[in-house]
Amino acid sequence: MNLELTKTELKNTKILVAVISYNEEKSIKKVYDDLNENNFGYDILIVENGSYDNTSEICRINNIPYIRHCINDDINGTWKSYLLYAYLNNYDIVCQFDGDGQHKAVEIHKIIEPIIKGEANQVIGSRFLNNKGFQSYMFRRMGINLFSFLISLIIGYKIKDVTSGFIAFDRNIINFFSRYYKNEINDPNQTHLLSHFSGAKIKEVAVEMRERQHGKSLYNIFNAFLYPIYGMVNIAGCLLIKKQIQKEWRKNHEL
Repeated sequence: MNLELTKTELKNTKILVAVISYNEEKSIKKVYDDLNENNFGYDILIVENGSYDNTSEICRINNIPYIRHCINDDINGTWKSYLLYAYLNNYDIVCQFDGDGQHKAVEIHKIIEPIIKGEANQVIGSRFLNNKGFQSYMFRRMGINLFSFLISLIIGYKIKDVTSGFIAFDRNIINFFSRYYKNEINDPNQTHLLSHFSGAKIKEVAVEMRERQHGKSLYNIFNAFLYPIYGMVNIAGCLLIKKQIQKEWRKNHEL
C-alpha cells in the first residue's frame, strides 16, 4: 500500500489509536515512541487499566495522553472505555493497540485501509495469514484454533486469529458498542459475533507481531484450561441475544 496515498485519503478522517495497558511500566514509553515515529495522522490514547506499577506515572511525566481506571476491569472495561471515548470525541475509526510491545506501529495502516476504502466495518490484524513474526504459544494456539473454527462457522466465513488484540472499528461499530450494546464484553470472540449480528462487514488482514517485550501474559497453563469454558459460555450468550441485537440495531440505526 502507498502510504502517501493513505495520507491523502485520511485527510478528513479522524482516527484514534487506543493503547491497552496493564502493568506495562517497562514498555509503555517505547510503545508510545513507536506510535509517534510512525504516526500518519492519528491520535494516541493510553487506556491504563488499573495498574499497580508506575505505568500511569510514566505517562504523566512524559506527557503521554492517558485515562486511568481505578480498578482493573479486564477486557470489558478497556474496550468500553476507548469505544465510548471515540464516540464522545467523534472519531471515525478507532484502532486497538497493545501496550506490551507485541504490536508494530508500522502495521497500523494495514488494518485502517480496508475501513477507509469501505471494504469493512471491522478489521482484524492476523498473525496467522502469512505466518510471519511471533505465532503465540502452543496452549494459547490450541484455544485460538478452536474458537476460530466456531466463530467462522457461525458467521459464515473464515477468521483465523479471533483473539487478536490488533483490531480496528469504524464509526458504525463505535456507535453500536457505545450507545446500543449495554452488556459486558469478556473476550474478543464476543466482539466478532456482536459486530456480525449488527450487520458489520469483518475483514482479516495479515500483520506481523513480536513476542511481548516485558511483563507477564494473563494466559498461563491454568488460564489456558479455563479459557475454552469461558469462551463457550460467552459465545452461547451472544447467540441467545442475536435476534434482540439485530432488532434493536435496525430500529435505532434507521433513525
